[in-house]
Amino acid sequence: MKTSWFRQSLLLTLLIISNAALAQTPVEYVDAKEKSIINTIDVPTTLSALNRSQLSFSVEGKLLKLRKDIGDVVSKGEVLATLDKRRIESTIESLKAQVASAQASLADEKQQLNELQTLAETDFAPVSELRRSRTRVRVAEAQLAETKALLEETKVNLNYHELKAPFDGVITSRNADLGEWLNSDQMVFQLVGNQVLYADAFLSQAYYSSINSDTRATLTYQGTAIEAEVLRIVPFIDGTDRSFRVRLIGSYPDKWVAGNSLKATFRIDTGRRQTTVPQDAVVRYSDGRTSVWVAVEDNEQWQAVERPVELGLRFEGSVEIESGLENSERVIVKGNEALVDGQTLELTESDDYD
Repeated sequence: MKTSWFRQSLLLTLLIISNAALAQTPVEYVDAKEKSIINTIDVPTTLSALNRSQLSFSVEGKLLKLRKDIGDVVSKGEVLATLDKRRIESTIESLKAQVASAQASLADEKQQLNELQTLAETDFAPVSELRRSRTRVRVAEAQLAETKALLEETKVNLNYHELKAPFDGVITSRNADLGEWLNSDQMVFQLVGNQVLYADAFLSQAYYSSINSDTRATLTYQGTAIEAEVLRIVPFIDGTDRSFRVRLIGSYPDKWVAGNSLKATFRIDTGRRQTTVPQDAVVRYSDGRTSVWVAVEDNEQWQAVERPVELGLRFEGSVEIESGLENSERVIVKGNEALVDGQTLELTESDDYD
């Protein structure tokens, strides 16, 4: 009786062990691939406006009208504010009258000169009187020219009583109030352009020889990333932090405005090709070790084998394997969390990785 019970227990144990041996753990894999190694560099930057001006009147006067205010979007040439013009308009009218008077005086002097020249032909006019008449004509011409020039200058100053937008933009601040007496060059508005935006990134001098106009770059703001173009590389190394400036431009979303804090990402080709795997394939241990699990075929079954690896650069979801793995080996990317060496695997090729 005891022998029969023992045999049954032994058979049951062997059956459990056999089923466990035949059980296959489902995992997903990709082939390790050789790729060009890309060094990815992230640096903070700010979206800036190419045009930014502090606007002021070129002449002094009392601020009479504010046509625009903070937050207004304005177009080039649009009038933003006006000074009191009454005094200068009165001056212009006075100068116009002076011009008319000078023109009349000149006409009279010319008439007298013509009469004297006619008399001189018959010797009835003294030569000295003719000479003085010619002088009076020249003086009258000079006075007329001077008055006209003063009139034109005053008209120009009249135009300076209107403050106009030098470019398309948005008013970001106002520093003057209605009725206030303004000195020339006293700031009234700050205008920031909204058409031409750029982002300046500062990179370590170590990357200066690696950056060129073809370097791939992106700008990211609140999770939205756009492709960026390297517009300028400034050939100067700042002695303070040993960095150089790279200017980026792109086609920005409508909600991006000057002042946004962005992340600039540069993808620099190192010129090396090396075995790579997805970052999900790497298992990291608390003692600093890193490894990947590979599927190795043995007796027509796929088994898990752990491979210690040395890692290099991480980029675009991949990681460089400096040693410990060969190209085309099947690397487990899903289901690798609790594997043991020799564990039987059910393989499925993953579609989630390039």
